[in-house]
Amino acid sequence: MADGSFSSGSYVRPYISAHGSPRTEEIEQGSTASTAVYKLGDLICRGATTNAHRAVLQATGVTANLTVCLGFAAEDAETSATVGVKKTLFWPADSETQFIGVAKGTLNSTQLGGIYAIRRDSTLGIAYLDLAIVSTAVMGIVDAFANGSTMDDTNGFVVFRVASSCSQKY
Repeated sequence: MADGSFSSGSYVRPYISAHGSPRTEEIEQGSTASTAVYKLGDLICRGATTNAHRAVLQATGVTANLTVCLGFAAEDAETSATVGVKKTLFWPADSETQFIGVAKGTLNSTQLGGIYAIRRDSTLGIAYLDLAIVSTAVMGIVDAFANGSTMDDTNGFVVFRVASSCSQKY
């Protein structure tokens, strides 16, 4: 049993895709400074109302709106981008792509196939699966423990996909 510790480099990234190499898509960067700045591996969602065609950072903690997840940022957003001009790349959260990322909690076999909240750690600036929360959020389905992580590890890496009910095509 090992205790994992995470850093800002423990970001979510594609693990395997039915497309071969992971697909990327483009979307316009958000227009509000507080939500438009995101980093590689951050969960991004659609903006609200008039900004629904733009990507914004998932709120810290649990996201209330379950149906607007686009995927994970494939590059850092520009902090000085001109609104309506800068396009940014993301890895879409589709049913054919698995991601690898941090899971906070103790890993056990009953979690395989389980659905858990994808949250954001504002201190480290990373997205992670919270093994203690099983509803009211953008959800990740745990498919496997990643190489190096085993049962009974506290905080480990898992292979997961975003639940289809939470993702939205751009």
